[in-house]
Amino acid sequence: MKQGKPKAKSVTLPNAADAKSHHKLQISLAILVALFAFVLYFQSIGFNYTLDDHPAIDQNKLTTQGIAGIPTLLTTDYWYGYKDEFRGAVYRPTSLILFAVVWQFFPNSPHILHFIMVLMFAISCYFLFKTLCAMFKNYNLLFPFICALLFAAHPLHTEVVNSIKSMDEILCLFFSILALFHIFKYLDGKSIIHLVFSMICFFLSLLSKETGITFLVIIPLAIYFFTNLSLKKNLKIALLFVAITCIYLLLRMYILKDIHPNITYVKNVLNNSLNAAPNYMSQLATTFYIMLRYIFLLIFPHPLSSDYNFAQIKIYTLSDPIALVSILFYIAIGIYAVLNFKKKSLISFAILFYLITIAPVSNIFFLIGTSMAERFVFIPSLGFCILLAYFLLRISKTDVIKTKFKSISTFFSKNAKLFAIVFVILGLYGIKTYSRSKDWKDNLTLFLSAVQISPNSATSNRMYANQLVESVKNSKNNKNLIDTFNIAKHYYKKSLEIYAKQSEPLFKLGVIYYMENNFDSAYFYQKQGIEKKNTDPEDNYNYGKTLNKLLKYDEAIEASNRAIKFNPKHEGAYFNLAVSYTNKRDYDNGIKYLTKVIELNPKRGEAYYYLGLIFKGKGDAIKSKEYLDKAAALGAASK
Repeated sequence: MKQGKPKAKSVTLPNAADAKSHHKLQISLAILVALFAFVLYFQSIGFNYTLDDHPAIDQNKLTTQGIAGIPTLLTTDYWYGYKDEFRGAVYRPTSLILFAVVWQFFPNSPHILHFIMVLMFAISCYFLFKTLCAMFKNYNLLFPFICALLFAAHPLHTEVVNSIKSMDEILCLFFSILALFHIFKYLDGKSIIHLVFSMICFFLSLLSKETGITFLVIIPLAIYFFTNLSLKKNLKIALLFVAITCIYLLLRMYILKDIHPNITYVKNVLNNSLNAAPNYMSQLATTFYIMLRYIFLLIFPHPLSSDYNFAQIKIYTLSDPIALVSILFYIAIGIYAVLNFKKKSLISFAILFYLITIAPVSNIFFLIGTSMAERFVFIPSLGFCILLAYFLLRISKTDVIKTKFKSISTFFSKNAKLFAIVFVILGLYGIKTYSRSKDWKDNLTLFLSAVQISPNSATSNRMYANQLVESVKNSKNNKNLIDTFNIAKHYYKKSLEIYAKQSEPLFKLGVIYYMENNFDSAYFYQKQGIEKKNTDPEDNYNYGKTLNKLLKYDEAIEASNRAIKFNPKHEGAYFNLAVSYTNKRDYDNGIKYLTKVIELNPKRGEAYYYLGLIFKGKGDAIKSKEYLDKAAALGAASK
């Protein structure tokens, strides 16, 4: 099958009228692509926050400041506004700034943010088509149109478009595509301002997500494949982007100078299953298996999951046939791309685009914080869409070389055979994208799907149990509570069966058993949890409550003091101490800590009530009445 770059002689449009007609058709098709993308994801506008949306938005102390938080967002790491244990050498201010601006005018509005996500994806698809038209100007207009439609519809993109936190992925794509668009406009003889815009967009793509750096290679690669620009001039342009990259790296280095890579997060087996590999060769074999999974999902995107972590993906060795097949496959396509590089083969470009853009998240060159995620294929999937579009044109025997179309109706009618095939694929993609998107409406639905698709993931089982408990926290229906708690306990225990070194499921089980008044079982799980991790104030507080119920007052005092050590303003821990000391008949300490509780929360009626009882027992009728009256005023007289 002959393929490659078409001859330049078939490029020129005969006259200005044809050029105007061609431009008008191009705009119409670009709008069609954008509308298609928007309609496909329209339902997600009604969805809520999921996964990392909370730490990036409503639980982030900087984004919730609105515009006032922007200066700090520009000068700190990505997770600075959330929790210290999440912090690491990650600098992506653009999406957080967007969240802050939206919060300023629409505070805590996930639906507005979802609308912006869908809109940004649609706009990105619009400019993707325009950029492909500029790159593939020697090709039939059908080619970039089908590429863009396939990209817009591919179900693998549901994670990115439906997860608000993944605005960083969309902005990275958006600015990277604009950088390509403007560089081709510049090379097409337009103003030098396009070169300036291209460099600015490239810089913004880097600020959106680090993977934008791959376009430092993609831009000169695209120039080489789709223009006749000399190597020397191409190199000069590339050096400008190298300069932009250096500015970005220096800025990043300065801002993150006191932040070290979050090794604890990266090395966590639960986050990245590759950490469970016994040696490097096994790690490499498993990595290539994952890389082959990406190819399978690009070709047949089913089933899809939000979680591929430990131990959903088993650890492979080089003796496993599937690992060897993957290694040989990637070697083969790499050799093909290199051998056809000088021919400026379109297939070669598509392969190189995929390999280059997926390299930073492949885990081949260095381990990242996740073993596998569908969002990692968001930008690389464009290489697959280019290949698929090209072969669809070949299969339907449609001329790849540029052809004139006088109107949008002739554009479709003259290519009925091709569009019959394309619409079948888009229909299947669309059905899957629409149905999969429904899983992202909230965390409970998402993790129910995850435990069904990834039943061997410790994280999916734990997170689904968490969401079950969260869903009934305000329920007054005892049967509903009991039934839900029993289901949650099953998934917490399953999570522990998969990975016994976790502490969170142990503490969560302890809380459930405490709420069921089964204090012995609560103690059984919480004690194991404390042995694994005793630095969380809430866990120590809950453990202290259970110990008080079991009359283990000295141990309860230790647990409560640990809670206060890690959170000096933990009201509940001080109350626990008051209960412990009072039951030990140490009334002075009981008074001391109840007074501290009132200092932290003057409206906690039960603290006044117990103080009243203590003073009554001590024979101080005046103080006793004072505190009991206050308790009654706060509705705690019958405690």
